[in-house]
Amino acid sequence: MQFSRSSLLALIPALVAAETTTVTVGKGGSLTFEPSTAMVPVGGTVEFKFFPMKHSVAQGAFDAPCKPLSADSFWSGGFATSDPAGNATTFSITVKDDKPIYYYCAFPGHCGQGMVGIINPPSDTSMGLEAYIANAMDKDTVASTKVQGGTVNKPGAASSSSAAGNSSSPTSSGSAAPSASGAGGYGSSPPATSSAVAASGASTSGSPVQWGIMVGLSAVGFAFGGLLI
Repeated sequence: MQFSRSSLLALIPALVAAETTTVTVGKGGSLTFEPSTAMVPVGGTVEFKFFPMKHSVAQGAFDAPCKPLSADSFWSGGFATSDPAGNATTFSITVKDDKPIYYYCAFPGHCGQGMVGIINPPSDTSMGLEAYIANAMDKDTVASTKVQGGTVNKPGAASSSSAAGNSSSPTSSGSAAPSASGAGGYGSSPPATSSAVAASGASTSGSPVQWGIMVGLSAVGFAFGGLLI
């Protein structure tokens, strides 16, 4: 079978768009992104996979690290998990041009310890990873107020849900959307041992799990009252 030059060229955008680069976040308990730098073509996808305990990814700037690049820059929201295999829910972005994309973990204190990365780092090493880490050291961390600029990928979902411009809410499934509630978007309490709650990245206050417990206790109370009557 032979293909014309025009047919082959027409396939290139589709092949590029299908390329996905996976970046692990905090794997092995480290405050790092792996790989911390990656060359990704325009149209390619970067998927962030989160490991224990609590992390996120937010777009920043080289000369102003540890805070959002702009009101519209991407933020994954807070992901929390106790599963050493990582949270099954991921966050992905699409590379729209070949300019460097600087990013950081917005969990309090992580960026200030050098937890940063670059997509399509510049050839100028003075604005490369080592310089970006040096800029970030001991800086206060600022998170966005809403999940936006990317896609939250839930396992088993018919299609990925766009996170652009939306804040998220916790769920009681085995893996959940990120949380934009609580301090820095991670909830106000540490992750529970339940995989359902630990994967949600949110405080358990007012969660479906807690409501389920309350309903269960109420049912027991009614049953006990019936026995007394």
